[in-house]
Amino acid sequence: MAEKQPFITIDKFYQGYSPLAFQNSLTSFGSAGNASVMVNADIINGEYLTQGSGLSALTGTLTEAIQFIMDKAVATNVSYAIGTASLFTLTATSVSNLHNISGCEEGESLSLLKGNLYYFYNTSSEGRIGKYDLVSTFTDSWATGLQLAPHPSDKKEDIMVFGNGRYAGVYIQETGDLTVDKLDFGNDMEVADVLYNAGLWYIAVNSNVSGANRTEGQIFLYDGAALVNTLTDETGVGMQKIGFLYRINGIVYVAFQDLTSDGFIIGYINGKAISPLVRFTGTLPTFNKKTLYKNTILFLSDNLAYCAGALVPQLPFALSQITSSTYSTATAIGCPFGTPLIASNNGSTYVIAKFSGFTITSSWKSIIFNLSRGRLKGYIDSIVVNTKTLGAGASCSLTVEADDNTSSGTAQTITTTGKRRHVFTSFNLAAIENFRIALDFAGGSATNDCAIKDITINYHYTEN
Repeated sequence: MAEKQPFITIDKFYQGYSPLAFQNSLTSFGSAGNASVMVNADIINGEYLTQGSGLSALTGTLTEAIQFIMDKAVATNVSYAIGTASLFTLTATSVSNLHNISGCEEGESLSLLKGNLYYFYNTSSEGRIGKYDLVSTFTDSWATGLQLAPHPSDKKEDIMVFGNGRYAGVYIQETGDLTVDKLDFGNDMEVADVLYNAGLWYIAVNSNVSGANRTEGQIFLYDGAALVNTLTDETGVGMQKIGFLYRINGIVYVAFQDLTSDGFIIGYINGKAISPLVRFTGTLPTFNKKTLYKNTILFLSDNLAYCAGALVPQLPFALSQITSSTYSTATAIGCPFGTPLIASNNGSTYVIAKFSGFTITSSWKSIIFNLSRGRLKGYIDSIVVNTKTLGAGASCSLTVEADDNTSSGTAQTITTTGKRRHVFTSFNLAAIENFRIALDFAGGSATNDCAIKDITINYHYTEN
């Protein structure tokens, strides 16, 4: 009986990045569906790999950077954002200036509490809280004398807890009690994020924030009633800086960073420990750069938008990079109307853009597969690609990158309207030691994507 021809099948793209992609773009570690490199690719659907989302700018004129996008609608098709000097009204298709905030130089966060919008911002000399009644009255100096610091905030019912530099502040609307320094975490400490979950406030705090040295992060638990000035418990992240906290289905996730290694980590609170899940390079995302998208955490790092999580529990928690902001500086993200919004600028032009269609600035590369065996090398005979039924203009270029990407085969084009099975047999490659598959959607369509279900590489061994 003839020996069966060896083959490799690349599928299960929902596994996202290889666990070691953050430190080696030529990694061979992981499963067949893992990526070593990914640019604006969508794998979270669970069925196939396709192009990431395109972006469409909201109508309206912006003349300043947006710092925070409220992550919920306050009325039908109405939400808010804060910039470096103003409050803005958002709809699903537009942005407009609502109010110029007196003395504001940096917007921080927004919190809706029983019919009033509270806006946190910094002037040149102090932090402040403003109040808007959602009708016509703005009180810019509703609270003054806060620290010049980030001001993350969260609320439950009539209680609001917010970061105030070394302090956590509390406002209880029912009694009117406001204390901007309810909890004092000490000198050179700074609240990074605040979250309410299951009867407790989670307050992420970083130490040594005034220098460039290593930071220690801690997550403190505080009683939900927010009446006392003592903490309930704490979870230590260790010598690592915390970026944000996020809750999905009762699980509290944490983004944090270790200065001794490239990149950041997404993990979750597990008792008094943090269990790491995924890791990748980039700038540590902060409290204003996260939202929920298809049951994953959609967050910004530099000008890139990543998804961390899984569409359904049956799929593994994975990390992928789904799109890029319109301009090089991405400042905020939110999803008040069900479609993600990303604010970005280039220093002179400002935009809020929503997910729309597909981007053709999209590519994906597999991990490295070894084809050598002793004195034998591998020779690729054919590659079979299965896609969904392609629409007009759908296209993707496939290239075999051989021997640690020191040589490449002839690019093949996955295309043709109505086609699902694509067979390629001519690559202009000799026998090789290893390879990876590189996909590039630059020649494709922004309306009809080229969704790839699996790729099978058939090869044989030859002495070389």
